[in-house]
Amino acid sequence: MIATHNDSSPEAAQLAFWQQPQGVVVPGDELRFLYIPDDVEAWMVAELARRVAAYQLQRPAGDQITKAVMVAMGGLLPGVLLHDHLAYDPTPGIPAIEFGMLGVQCYAGPGQPLDTPWVVQDLTINVAGQVTAVIEDLVDLGGTAKFVRQYLHSRGARATVLIAPFLKNPQMLDEMDVIWFGMVPKDTWIITPRERVETLVKRVPYWRSKGASQAECAANLAAIGYPPYLIERYLPLAYGA
Repeated sequence: MIATHNDSSPEAAQLAFWQQPQGVVVPGDELRFLYIPDDVEAWMVAELARRVAAYQLQRPAGDQITKAVMVAMGGLLPGVLLHDHLAYDPTPGIPAIEFGMLGVQCYAGPGQPLDTPWVVQDLTINVAGQVTAVIEDLVDLGGTAKFVRQYLHSRGARATVLIAPFLKNPQMLDEMDVIWFGMVPKDTWIITPRERVETLVKRVPYWRSKGASQAECAANLAAIGYPPYLIERYLPLAYGA
């Protein structure tokens, strides 16, 4: 687990990797796959929280983030982990942040973004007059972030700040305030701890349609980083579906 910023340490190399990670190439698949281990997810969010705190300290009291909206499903895992940091941060001058949720459908499957996001669960907190963070796990083309920003402004949010572990679209940095951790190539599918089974179940049939055997699918999953217990539990079902 990464625990230091000392440039001479092995952890510094891990930090450099996760800030610009490269996914695993799978035979016959146009996507690369980046598997996020549990400890990396936790560390990455802690680092993201540190950057949020730095942002807060640079802002006058009236311009600090006081609300945060987790965009479901992707924003729930980083959002819940960020809540532990941001709702209880004891740093003087940083306000506690109230968290809520907004359900937005963005993707039909790996590498299959919907033409237009749509709300599947309404906003759970009042953001009127507040600087509001939008929490996602990934900003791809930026369509979801822009959609949510417009939606929150329609609900009275005074300003919005995007918080996400990973970006694929650097142009978002010019279009809105963004607090982020790393940048990934556009052809990379990030497999977070909350969507490992989902990705397996949706991608194995695709590999099978391209001629891959069940053994080859198992090798693909192992190369990506899947542990044996998930491969053994779900591969036969996904391959036979």
